[in-house]
Parts: sequence; structure tokens; C-alpha cells
Amino acid sequence: MIKGYLKYLHGILLLMALTGSMTALAQTDNFRQLHEKLQQEKDSAKYVKLLNSLSFYHHRNNLDSCFWYATKALEIALRRQDEKGKSYAYTNFALFYTKKRNLKLAIIYNYRALEIDNALSDSANISIDLSNLALAYRAEGNLGKAQEYEQRSLQLGSKYPELGDYKVDLINYLEYYWNNPAKIDSVKWALRELHTISSKKPYSMEWYESRIYETLTSIKTKPFRQTEKQLKDLAADAYRRGLPDESLTAYVLMLRDVLPMGYDIDSIAYAEKIFLLAKEIGDDEVIMKMIPKLYKHYLPGKDWRRIALYGASIRQLAMFEQSEAGKLPVVDHISYFLKEQEMQELQIASQLQQHAIEQSNLQRTSHRILLIFLLALLILLLIFTAIYCFSYYAYRRHTRALAALNAGITEKNIRLQAGDDFKNRLLSLIAHDFRAPINDILHTARLWQRGTNNQRAMLNSIGRVELDSRRTLDNFDGILRWIKSQFSDFAYHPVPCDINEMIAEIIAGIEAEAGNQSLRITTSIPDATVVAADAEMLQFVHRTILRQLITLTGNNGTIDIQVQQHAGQTTFTATGSPIAVTPPLLRLLDLPQQEDKLILVTCKDFMNKMGGSLQVKSDKPDTFAFIYQL
Repeated sequence: MIKGYLKYLHGILLLMALTGSMTALAQTDNFRQLHEKLQQEKDSAKYVKLLNSLSFYHHRNNLDSCFWYATKALEIALRRQDEKGKSYAYTNFALFYTKKRNLKLAIIYNYRALEIDNALSDSANISIDLSNLALAYRAEGNLGKAQEYEQRSLQLGSKYPELGDYKVDLINYLEYYWNNPAKIDSVKWALRELHTISSKKPYSMEWYESRIYETLTSIKTKPFRQTEKQLKDLAADAYRRGLPDESLTAYVLMLRDVLPMGYDIDSIAYAEKIFLLAKEIGDDEVIMKMIPKLYKHYLPGKDWRRIALYGASIRQLAMFEQSEAGKLPVVDHISYFLKEQEMQELQIASQLQQHAIEQSNLQRTSHRILLIFLLALLILLLIFTAIYCFSYYAYRRHTRALAALNAGITEKNIRLQAGDDFKNRLLSLIAHDFRAPINDILHTARLWQRGTNNQRAMLNSIGRVELDSRRTLDNFDGILRWIKSQFSDFAYHPVPCDINEMIAEIIAGIEAEAGNQSLRITTSIPDATVVAADAEMLQFVHRTILRQLITLTGNNGTIDIQVQQHAGQTTFTATGSPIAVTPPLLRLLDLPQQEDKLILVTCKDFMNKMGGSLQVKSDKPDTFAFIYQL
């Protein structure tokens, strides 16, 4: 019996291997193209997309391959920060755990995918996530949430018919409600929509689904055997084209929905076909549903080979369930989540490092900008300094030119002023110092013209004429000398001058004038008192001073002349007393710089030319002195 069982099991395994080979040979061009493109692509977003596409393709016929491709895709997407790749991988994980009846994890992964797609505003993937959530909640038995997400997915799909999951929503809707009398119109609408969409892509999953449900909806209007044959033909054709899942769908619908309607169906034959297809695909849920039915059918007839086959399948599923119960949530899932957490930490560390690099680059850029700004500022300062220096030197040149021009103008003004002063002084000298003597001479001349018998008066008048003439001549000589000293080519040539001789000569000349006022002239001059001066200019000063004192001193007065020498400087002092207070004297005392007779100004000018000075001084109320230093 055991040998027979082993022979039967060997035959079953050989049949399954042959069936798998036939299925592999019947893979679509799309599947082969995915593998070819995967070999050509490297680490990139397109590579992640191809891995996810292969994972999605295998979720219908090979769940282990589905999980493997999804894991690889998620690892690369996390490392590359590919949000779309992560969302697609989470969707494939949700499909895997839905097939494995771990609905809690399926819902978690669906929500993760939905969160990413909402952030990306990806309407197509949002529709897929809503549809998958509806499937997961329906499998969990939560029909309220399942219908909510179905409606949301259909509404989004109706607005955007080009979305990839709209046809899946239509297929799910037909699966749930195709034989519901209350939804006949909705089912017809869904069939039209699905037929229109699937016609663009013949022999695809949605194309077979559309034809299967169209055949089922016509079961009441056509002979049943004809309808059954059409379904079997569609299932066989789908299997040949590498879509065993569509064959399984057709057989499951016959067994689940058509048999309860009362039609004559060989349920055991359909159950065996469903069992083999589910085992090939790896759909444990369908296997678990078929085994009890088949086991109970063959147990009374004691068909030990089939009983052993189904018993072994039950044992394998039980062992798998036990290992899954301990492995998926505790080992695979937790380790996977830990690995995912590690990837997230690495991603955060990478982001921090990238942020640090960006900060460093930003600092370098800011430093570069600051250096450029400082360099530009320095250049501007240099330009400003150059402009300022140029303006300053231009201003200095202009100022010097103006100063030179002003100096020239000032010099000319000084010369003009000097000329004006010279003319004014000359006119003043002529007006003051020549008028009085000439008037006296004219007065005497008129007296002579009228004639007089007084001989003494005649002699006195002759003496006055002589005195006035001599004084006029002396003044004229002094004025000529002063005029000569005002010229620019005048050169001062000092000679030794004996003060004693010069004073004696002057006293002899003014003795008559002093005698008229009974004046006494005293001298105190050291012997051999010699000074370096211009003899004519110094003698003019002596003569003018003594004549001024004779004019200012009252009758019976005294004129005292003293000369002192000290440290190479000669001081000449001529003092008259008592002084008759007259308006000219008051003006001399109050305003010594504005003498009444401008001839004294000439004396001061002579003293300045010779390097000396002349001043007027009154120490006592009745004395008056002229002092010069040379």
C-alpha cells in the first residue's frame, strides 16, 4: 500500500512538474520582457520599478517570488529615497499578506502606500491603494469599511478612467455583485466599462475577467451547457497564455456561485481542478477550502491515494501555517521591520551628512561671497581714494593757482595802495609843510610892496623870509629824499655819522629860531658817538625833531638833547619843557600814530628804512620828548 502511495505521489509530482513546465513555457511576452529589462538595468529608479512589476506579476502565481522581488525593491527604494518605489513595494507586500491571510499586516502596508501616494498626489496609485484596502477589509470581514473604500476607489476611477486600478475595481465589483438581482443595472454598467477598457489589450487579465463575467451573466438566457463550455474554453485559453489565476477564477465562480443556483455541475471535478491550480499558484486559502470537500468525497470510497494526497496537503498547510504563525509576525516581520528601521536610520544619517555637506558648502559660498564683497568694497575704496586724491590734488592746484592769482592781485593792490599812500603823503606834505612858509613869504612880499618906513620891521621881515626859505628848502630836500626812498630801486647804504657834529650843525642853523623864543638848548652827547646811517636822512630827522620842539616849547623853555649807547644800540632823546599845550600837541599825545604834521611820518619812515624806530613820549605834564633808537 505504501509502495502504491509512493508511486501515486511520484506520478502527482511528475504531473505537477510537467504542468509547471507548461506554465513556464506559456508565460507572456510581457513577463519575458520584464526579465530582459531587469538584466539590462542597474541600480536606478527604473530598476526598482521593474522589481516591483515582477513582484506584482508573481502575486497571482508565485507568492514566494512576489515577496522576494518586493523585498529587494523596497531595500533599493529606501536607500535611493525613491518614494514611488517604496509605495509600489508596500502595495506588493499588502497583496502578499492578503494572499497569506495575514490581513493585519496587509492593511498596515496598504495604509503606508496610501500615505506616500497622498503626499505625492499620485491619483493612480491612490486608486490602487483604496482598492487594495477594500479587498483586505472584505477578506477580514469588515464589510462596512470594504464598501467605503470600494466606493471611493470607483469614484476616483470614474473621474480618471485611465488610472491603472480602475479595471481592477470593476472586476471586484462584478465578483461581488454579478448575481445580485438588486444590482443588475450596476453590473451591466460595470461590464460595459470593463469591456471597453479591456478591448484595448486583448488576452490580458481584465480581458479574460470581462469575458468570464459576460458569460456568467448570460447563463439564464443561453443553454447552460453552452455557457459552461464557453467558461471552460476561456479557462483553458487563459492557462495556456500563462494566466492560471484567471482559470482558477472561472472554476471558483462555477463552484461558488453557479452550483447554488441549481445547475447540474460536477462539483468534484471542478474542486479537483481548483485544487491543482491553487496548489500551482500557491493560494493556500483556496486549497484549504477545496481539501475538506475532496477529502470527504473520497474517504467513503477508500481511495487511499487521493486521501493520502489531500492528507499530505493538509499536513503541509498545517505545518506551513504553524511556521508562518511563528515566523512571519515574529521572525520575518520583526526582523524585516528592524531592518527597515535600520535603513531609515541610515537614511536619516545620510540626510544629516548631506545637510552638513550643504551647510559646509553654504558656508564656503557665503565666505566666497563675503570675500568678493570685501574685494569689491576694497576696489571701490581704492577707486574712491584715487578719485579723492585726484580731486584733492586738482583742488590744491586750483587753490594754488587762486592763491597765486590772489597774491598777484594782493601784491598789485599793495603796490597801488603804496602808490596811493605815497601820493597822499606827498600831497599832504606839500599842503602842510610848504603852505605856511610860502604864505609867510607872500605876506612879507606884500608888506614890501606897500612899503614901510620902519627899518627894524623891515629887517625882521627879511629874517623871517630867510628863515621860511631855509625851512622850505630843508623840507623840500627831505621830501625829495623821501620820494627817492619810495622807489623800488632804492638801496640803503649806511655810512658812519658823528652825532656831535650833526647836532652842532643843526643847532647853528636853528639858533635864530630858538632865540626868538628865548629857548636854551643843552646837549649831553658822549664824544665820538658814531652810528651807521644815511647822513641826509638822519640829519633830516634831527632837524625836524628840533624844529617841532621849538614850535611846541613855550618861551624861556629848555630843549635837552641826550644820546646814549648800550649794547650796540644808540638812543637819541630830545626833550622840551615847559610845553605849551596846543591842539597839535594833544593830538600827538592822544594819537601818536596820527601826527598833525605829516613831516613826522616822513621821519618815522626814514627811521624804519635805516632799521630804527621813532616814538613820542611825555613823562611829565609839562614835558614832551622825541626818542629814536638806531
